[in-house]
Amino acid sequence: MGLLTTTLTILAAAASVVNADAAAAPAAPAAIPRITSLTFSGPGCVRDPKHTGGLSDPTFSFSNFASSLPGTTKTLNCQAHLQAAGASPGWQVAVKTNIVKGNVYLTPGTSLDYFTTVFFSQDAAKTGTARGHIAATDRTIDQAVTLVSNTGANKVWSPCTGADGSIGILNVNFRSALNGDGKAYFEALTENWDLEWRKC
Repeated sequence: MGLLTTTLTILAAAASVVNADAAAAPAAPAAIPRITSLTFSGPGCVRDPKHTGGLSDPTFSFSNFASSLPGTTKTLNCQAHLQAAGASPGWQVAVKTNIVKGNVYLTPGTSLDYFTTVFFSQDAAKTGTARGHIAATDRTIDQAVTLVSNTGANKVWSPCTGADGSIGILNVNFRSALNGDGKAYFEALTENWDLEWRKC
């Protein structure tokens, strides 16, 4: 068997594995729930809660999330409280990834920590938190950033949808904290959730 034939065989085998995994992975429910209620709390939240996209791809715009160091706003947070109904019965949903886009300015010796905490009000003691870190060591950082928080093993699942298709009350809290002795600034502009579904 020549090298080309061997390579094609390996690629075909890999494709079979991928196709098998795709077939085994559960799809989203036939009926994706619609957002029925959306509120925000926290000093970094939007003043007029609005979003684009449905529950399958929601994006929220910030209008008041700007922290600076030194100052009294070196840490800020915004928590979204979302309810949705109309999903097919027998499903659970979780926030897989939270993506926040904004701008950061860090002088050497300063850093930005950011956290995404997810929980459902029906079981508020069960939370999942993902964190990230950006540090300026020997040079100033001044640029647009995309902060990606993957919940991974800390993923929290909604209650199982019943006849009303409700996913419960989903709470997603994004918090940033500037640290260090120099000057720093962070502004969050938008937040987007990547959701994951599973049968229950």
